[in-house]
Amino acid sequence: MKQILQSLRTGAAEVADVPCPAVKRGQLLIRSTHTLVSAGTERMLVEFGQAGWIEKARQQPEKVRMVL
Repeated sequence: MKQILQSLRTGAAEVADVPCPAVKRGQLLIRSTHTLVSAGTERMLVEFGQAGWIEKARQQPEKVRMVL
């Protein structure tokens, strides 16, 4: 199956061939013929991954409060 891999540091994306997941008892494996990638969400994740610790804390102050 095909999977999109993206580096959070550089933003580089690649399509990789990966094995299909194993199906266990009580589970389903659904074949998808079409899919969509949200460029806005992916860009946000890359920007967050590239941010320093202080910028990450500014972007998610509620998580800082949880840690403190």
